[in-house]
Amino acid sequence: MTVFYYQRQRGVALITVLMILVIMVSIAATMTGRMTLSLKRTEGLIFSQKAYWYGQASAQMGKKILDENFSDSRVVSLDQMWATPNMVFPLENGQIAGQIRDLRSCFNVNTLAEADQNDISALPLRQFQHLLEVLGINEYGAQMIAESTRDWIDENETSNAALGAEDSYYQARGVPHLTANNLMTDISELRSVQGVGPKTYEKIAPYLCAIPSREQKINVNTVDIEQVEILYALFKDELNISVDDLKNFLQDRPFSGWASVDQFFAMGIFQGVTISAPLKAQLSVSSDFFQLTSIATFEDRLLAVDLVFQVNAKKAKVIRYQSGGIK
Repeated sequence: MTVFYYQRQRGVALITVLMILVIMVSIAATMTGRMTLSLKRTEGLIFSQKAYWYGQASAQMGKKILDENFSDSRVVSLDQMWATPNMVFPLENGQIAGQIRDLRSCFNVNTLAEADQNDISALPLRQFQHLLEVLGINEYGAQMIAESTRDWIDENETSNAALGAEDSYYQARGVPHLTANNLMTDISELRSVQGVGPKTYEKIAPYLCAIPSREQKINVNTVDIEQVEILYALFKDELNISVDDLKNFLQDRPFSGWASVDQFFAMGIFQGVTISAPLKAQLSVSSDFFQLTSIATFEDRLLAVDLVFQVNAKKAKVIRYQSGGIK
């Protein structure tokens, strides 16, 4: 009886010890798991912070490149360093890759704020409609988008044309909203405008930009040959020429660009043609707004950076910074 009692007591003690051991192992495993998770979280934050600062560095690199290009040149052309495609700057455990785009080589939609005169559509509105049509938008759709874009930008709440759209139209949509009644800050705003669906936006967006200015100044030295439709839209009312003819013309563009707008108009394609003063005023051989699109990489973290620079007195300044995509 006594022997059986002691054996049972030893069994209970062993079970108790084993239970305590299981509890201790569980606690240790939980603590280890939490510590590992905490370390990974800290590592992730450090890596993301590194990627963030690499993104900030891309702004400084872009500024340096633009400052150097403008320090000794008034003319902006595609042979300068800023125009180098797919630039890559290796860094410790990462890199910064991207390219700079001249925002004076695309159609500035903010010029559409110009009002009509004597029942004649404003020049930028007609040109924008020409651009949409040459890009494959039918006449009705092009007119709707052009007039609706102007209504989106202008400061009043009254549509100036039958195909335009003001607050009353957008308030009746599935997701009600108002027009901006101000200049667009980014061309992506165009997706909210009447008539601009996903496919249409994808087709026309590469030719457009939204500069914080109502002035149209297309740099004839930096317009991409593959986007010659921009120049076609500008000249359509005054120059009887096809897109292919303009493309051939740009292929003979001087390597360092034209030194002046007068030199541009001295080319044979313009001989015997009278170009109006308002159209001439829309052209330039210099630029003052640039966009840097870059990807900052550190370890396995990526940060997409979108910057807009304004150049004034030969110095570049960041006027818009957008980032995202850390993962």
